[in-house]
Amino acid sequence: MIERKFIAFLIGRVSVWMAGAMLSVSLGWHVYIETKEPLYLALIGLMQILPTFAFFIITGVVIDRIQRKYILLTCTAVEFIAFTGIFLAMQFDSIPISFIFSMLLIYGSARAFQIPSEHAILPNIVSSKNLAKAVAITSTVSNLAKTIGPLISGLLIALIDRYVYGICLFIIIISFSAYLFLPLLIINSSSEAGIKPFLSGIKFVAKKKILLGIILLDLFIVLLSSVEALLPIYAADILNVGPDGLGLMRGMPAIGAVIAGIVLSNVSPLRHCGKLLFGAFALCSISVLVFGFSDILWISLLALFVYGATDMLSVNIRFTLAQTITPDAVRGRVSTVFATCTASSNQLGEFRAGTLANAIGPIGATIVGGILGLVICISGVIKFPSLWKLDRISDLKNNTDIIKI
Repeated sequence: MIERKFIAFLIGRVSVWMAGAMLSVSLGWHVYIETKEPLYLALIGLMQILPTFAFFIITGVVIDRIQRKYILLTCTAVEFIAFTGIFLAMQFDSIPISFIFSMLLIYGSARAFQIPSEHAILPNIVSSKNLAKAVAITSTVSNLAKTIGPLISGLLIALIDRYVYGICLFIIIISFSAYLFLPLLIINSSSEAGIKPFLSGIKFVAKKKILLGIILLDLFIVLLSSVEALLPIYAADILNVGPDGLGLMRGMPAIGAVIAGIVLSNVSPLRHCGKLLFGAFALCSISVLVFGFSDILWISLLALFVYGATDMLSVNIRFTLAQTITPDAVRGRVSTVFATCTASSNQLGEFRAGTLANAIGPIGATIVGGILGLVICISGVIKFPSLWKLDRISDLKNNTDIIKI
């Protein structure tokens, strides 16, 4: 399974995710320290997700009809432009907030195509029998990047301050170079004409209740319980740990995800996947509650560790399930629906957290999010009983009703 094309994919994905994690931590810190405005933390996330909605109707069709390698290369080049603009803007004494937001819109536009392309290309470069392990490995190394990125950025902010964005530029170049080694693929797109190709991904998801369930549950639980946007406030004003502590807190969910991913990549296919999925959702929400009530650093770090580990279990089950039951001809469009909901849940969750913190404070916003996450989890068991009862994901592969478009 460990072939050159898979290694190239991993390096490219790890690099771009590390650069994104470093950008998020650095911008969150610099913008909050200068403005002391929680709303700006919310807007940082919003600017990155707005293009995902703007391009949603065409993204999947593009991924299904154009070489996915070329899409990834183009997206990485656009991200380099956005990072260059941010690096130059951050050299001014006063941060030009409006310009930073415009660069984040450009960055978000590239990510709108890149994330579903990464989802869609993975089954093309690994065999179906190794897909679950490939998902675990990919998610593990991506979370490792999201662990190292915040830790490095926290240290670099202390050492070189705003020049940290120059390091992000270098990492983006590494990603672009790695994607050059990806193979060209046979395009298996359907022959649908008119408006049908744009809607087929949505129709496919809507007809598959299990697939619809995993997307909606992740969307609402993460949207309502996300805490990452509030970490600069916790680091500066609640736990008083500075940029180094911020880097540690931002990295802790990814550390939990890495450890969970290592375990998942070395175990046999999971049983009782539905119950494991809902258990992961519930533990994730409980960890948010613990973090919200804590004013002790090690307890907060432990809660964030559990938050990341349970999210990894959820991602592994959801992504493997989605790729298993989706035909390649529509995979780009389904991956777009999947990635749009995943990305929007993270970014809109940060926006929700920032705006709610502006109204009732960061602690209140965190506690409310954890409670609502548990409510959604319990409601999901009632609404999607077939997902709750799901045993092996591989059982779905031979179900012709599920895989029929």
